[in-house]
Amino acid sequence: MRRLLLAAAVAIVPMLAAAQPAPAAQGSSPADVFRRMSADNWIPRTVTFADLGFTGPVVLGYPDTLREIYLPVPTNVPLANAALQMDANYVRADGGRTTMILSVDGYPVSARPFTAERGDASLALPIDGNPRPSGFVRFNIDWRTAVGRENTCADARTPGNLLRVEPTTKFTYRYDGSAVRDLSTAWSSLPSNPVILVASNKLPTDAYDTAWRVGVALERAGKHPIVRALPAVGDTVDMRGITIPPALRSVPAFAGITENGMHKIKDAAEIGALMSLGAAGPFQADIVIADPSFAGAMGASFDAMKGQLPADASAPYTEFRTKSLDPWATPLASKEVRLSNVFGRPTIVIAPDAGAKAAGLFGQLWTQLAASSSVVINAADEPRSDLTAVSLKYLGAKPGSFDVLAHADWNATFDIGAVAADGRGPGTLVIDVAAAPSAARTPPIVSVFMNEVLLGAKEMEATGRRERIVAPIPRYALAARNVIRVSFTRQLASDRCRETPEPYPVSVLASSHMLLEKIEAGSDFAGLMSRFASGGTLLVPASYLNNAQATLPRVIRLAATTGVSPVNAKFSAVADNTQPKIDGPFLAIDVPVADAKKSDVKVDGGRIYLPGSGDKPLIDVTGLNRVGLLEITKSGSDTGAVYRTVGTEAPAMDKPMQLSDGNVAVIGPTGLRTEVNTVDPTGQGRLREARPSFFERTYWWLLPILVVAFFIALLVYASRVRRRKSANAQL
Repeated sequence: MRRLLLAAAVAIVPMLAAAQPAPAAQGSSPADVFRRMSADNWIPRTVTFADLGFTGPVVLGYPDTLREIYLPVPTNVPLANAALQMDANYVRADGGRTTMILSVDGYPVSARPFTAERGDASLALPIDGNPRPSGFVRFNIDWRTAVGRENTCADARTPGNLLRVEPTTKFTYRYDGSAVRDLSTAWSSLPSNPVILVASNKLPTDAYDTAWRVGVALERAGKHPIVRALPAVGDTVDMRGITIPPALRSVPAFAGITENGMHKIKDAAEIGALMSLGAAGPFQADIVIADPSFAGAMGASFDAMKGQLPADASAPYTEFRTKSLDPWATPLASKEVRLSNVFGRPTIVIAPDAGAKAAGLFGQLWTQLAASSSVVINAADEPRSDLTAVSLKYLGAKPGSFDVLAHADWNATFDIGAVAADGRGPGTLVIDVAAAPSAARTPPIVSVFMNEVLLGAKEMEATGRRERIVAPIPRYALAARNVIRVSFTRQLASDRCRETPEPYPVSVLASSHMLLEKIEAGSDFAGLMSRFASGGTLLVPASYLNNAQATLPRVIRLAATTGVSPVNAKFSAVADNTQPKIDGPFLAIDVPVADAKKSDVKVDGGRIYLPGSGDKPLIDVTGLNRVGLLEITKSGSDTGAVYRTVGTEAPAMDKPMQLSDGNVAVIGPTGLRTEVNTVDPTGQGRLREARPSFFERTYWWLLPILVVAFFIALLVYASRVRRRKSANAQL
């Protein structure tokens, strides 16, 4: 068995774990510390199986004995000190000769036998530091058992011999930040939880607009951004895991900083000291929204700290500051995106008016075009045309061939905005596959899923020629971000025991595509997602701009959840006590909408009330807090969604949610709690959609009987007409 697992929701998009701060540079004096920091370009990274999406252990045993896992690394960048710490254990109830073979990039690097009934299978595996053009280290685990048999037809299965690989298994390495020389490589090097750094908690409209657009683009790339603001006097900083070099403790700004706890910043010099720790400090950035206020906010703090340094440390500190602290705060040109050194690591710096263009540039289509350290983006959009079909390859999928022994999957991910436009949306999946013949008489089965909904399946002929599966896509299977899975299953067979079962190749062909159909956008989340593809408006209160660090994650998650386009959508910060005019689809977050249809759901403080039939409410709950309500509504002829906070605190939104054909969603601290359709709560519309046609019913055989009866009746009628004419002629 060979299961192909992608490390990202988009094809060939890396997901790296958020890096811990680098070890603090040591030295005998402040001058020596800053010299070492200036010379240190190495960036540590750690990625665990949990970061790759494994929510539980990886279990291998008959017949699933082989697993291939993609470990993301920066593209074409050499690695250092790369190692894989595999946390695993095993059980053996069926005996036999059990072997674990580990391979890296297709080459075996470790083979170990196991003879005990149970034990520890953990090991540390060094990984070579060669650059990977693909952006991945391919790690293969092969867990197999050979059983001695007297009869060649005896059962050789060993379901009791199992290997369990824990999600704490981690891949650690370092890479040279100076080797990242272009924006495309920097984008591929982002961790799974990249930090978006903004100038302060209070942002102008253009910087806030750019921040949410870049955040949604990151969500579409399979990452979950964290928003951080530059610190101010009085802010509290988490210093856990941060070490102040002993040589710097003689400097007053560093001496007053608390280690291994929460520290309240006393003055500007402490801000400068914390930022001057560089990659070893509490402030990191993977993407910076370069608001013009950055330069002033940082410069004053650095100057305040520099005034406390001894004279011999002034020059080394100035050199480190020039290299790692000042360049990214210099103003950018309009619509410019630049690769710069931020706190000692390569970082993408985006002009405050370049949000929509940057989101387009870092989409699936144009990312590789960013092969420069600085670009000015005048336009970056996805091609649109009045077509009725879209190739899956255009959506970022990579057709290819792989071997299947018992079971294997092929995956592709796409955003609904990439295919929904001009009233069209996903209608039918057409998957072209081919399979080589095997010794088994039972043909292989191919199944097509979307968002884990089975759309269609076929028993293949397996002649090596193209075979096609046409699978209609039901409306309820659509989401803002969709995952297509093509699953191949072969029956293990050995041709009457004359052969040992071996894997045989299958292919997903490049001619696979999606048919687009006219979609009548209904009043549910699936219909709204298709409307947002070509535009729409995102509305937030003006007060959100004064609390950017707390509100931006909410805006990013809700926009990604409902399918708002970071490239084509308009943005509006609405002043208090005003109701903006709506033009087209919209997402209003804590904003009252003019001419909005009266909501059936009433929210009052911590209460949610939904009327039912008659005088009896459908739901009436009070005392709620940290809960949000997302509801489809209309403003005149325009359909949109309105989000309202229930209670005094908004729920934390760590990642987008999967919505379908409901029109009301209740969101809690852990994500989506429930989704209902108040227009059709019992799902009658879905039942009508799934109702079989006449020919699919079991009494389709009545049709030929009705046809025969019709012809008999027609002959009887014709006979009577002839007799009547004959009788009239005789008269």
